[in-house]
Amino acid sequence: MRTCQHTQNAAFASDSLRSLGKQLSEFPTAKIHHLPLMNNSQDDRSPFHQPIQFIVKCPEAGCICPITQEPITDEALTFDLDHPERTAIRLACQHEFSAFWLLFNWVHNNHVKCPLCRAGPLQACLDIAHVLPHIRVPLQRHMRKLAETPNDGVNELDAARQFVETMAGESFLELLPDIQVDKFHERLECKLWFISGKLGVKIPYLTPQSSELICSRFMRWVRCDPVKNTPYWNGIDLTKGPTCKLSALPLDLVILLLDHVLNVMFGLSFTKRYDYDTQTIYYTVFNTPKSCELFRRHVFVKYMSY
Repeated sequence: MRTCQHTQNAAFASDSLRSLGKQLSEFPTAKIHHLPLMNNSQDDRSPFHQPIQFIVKCPEAGCICPITQEPITDEALTFDLDHPERTAIRLACQHEFSAFWLLFNWVHNNHVKCPLCRAGPLQACLDIAHVLPHIRVPLQRHMRKLAETPNDGVNELDAARQFVETMAGESFLELLPDIQVDKFHERLECKLWFISGKLGVKIPYLTPQSSELICSRFMRWVRCDPVKNTPYWNGIDLTKGPTCKLSALPLDLVILLLDHVLNVMFGLSFTKRYDYDTQTIYYTVFNTPKSCELFRRHVFVKYMSY
């Protein structure tokens, strides 16, 4: 099933590019653009190899968007920063829309099909987290206006600070200290271990009490702005909380949550660094690897025995 879907989407991407290339000759001021896609299943949010491709162009005089039934203007979105007058999107199926309202339709409906003829890749949606900010932010702002989830008057910055301080200490955001891995484990009460049968690797887990506290404070921050704050790098619904009092979070996931909050709110990234002089591993927001040191930011950090 998955192979069939991949084959069909690859064929659609190839056919789309051929169609767009032929149409491009009709519009000398137009350009082919693309946006990243991912699987739209709640159980699988993996990225797609093929992006969605379309033409961004200047709308003809009197051109009506089929979605709004109004002339295409798109003052709310500048898709092409070098050519802000290009406010219309023409799909491979030759249907043309307001750039903003087509992208909003895709984000709101969790697909990337043509609103008129339904042509488009299967089980795909925009990978909004990897869309350029000048496109993503206007869409997120409009989505927030329609969001039904109240934040109960909670200040987003206060909720973020409370979550970060719970994990890394009260003065972390002021001092941004490096934290030794062992001390970080002690702070989060990593007292549970899961032994991987295949690799024999120890995977640290937080206690249920620490997991519940961290999960509740993370969800409190997410609810302040669900569209912007919800992480899109996995298929886990982190807004529902633990399923029982004995639920425990793996340390790797908790570190990703901290990295996510720091990145969204403060533009920081929480990663590991090895100090060769002291032979100690730290968590830090100041990773500036030397040219002689290989450094890669892992999606999931494997536990190492120190």
